[in-house]
Amino acid sequence: MENIFQKLGIVDPHTLTQIRHSLIEDAQNETGLIVILQEHHYFLEESIAIIIDHSSSIPEKRFHLDRFLSLLWMHGKAEQETLYIYLQQNLEELVRLEGLAGQDEHEMAFQLRDELIVMNYKTQWNDEIAAKSRVLAVLIKNHIDLEESEVFTILKKEFNNFELEQIRIEYLTKCQSYLRH
Repeated sequence: MENIFQKLGIVDPHTLTQIRHSLIEDAQNETGLIVILQEHHYFLEESIAIIIDHSSSIPEKRFHLDRFLSLLWMHGKAEQETLYIYLQQNLEELVRLEGLAGQDEHEMAFQLRDELIVMNYKTQWNDEIAAKSRVLAVLIKNHIDLEESEVFTILKKEFNNFELEQIRIEYLTKCQSYLRH
């Protein structure tokens, strides 16, 4: 039976160790902010695919939920403390509103994350955990789609190369810190 990764053309999802290495490589190679954010979205989507797939086994879902929550914490906290701060400080109202909306979506996601942790998803699996993890995965997938279609356009239009580089450096530093936990 073909699993979801084979259907998507993915050999194996990236491990957290591989992602840690990619953070270092992205910093050294001076990879652009938008490329880095897209890469991190892809890492999240690797687990989203399993979490929302009805045919995935409970052990697969549990493993990917754990991976997903770690990556969500890394990516989401780093974005909140860098990208969304810069958006909220912009002179344009639309840009500020995108920053505030992004912060709110992250807070909702972190609340669901905390609830899943309290529900002890690592040692048990039930309908409530399955439903809550699916809601979180879909919320983040929609957030990613919106970010890539709207926020990335704003970044290209409203921020100069120096500002984008500052955000990139701060974002990667925060990611490295949050992925250690």
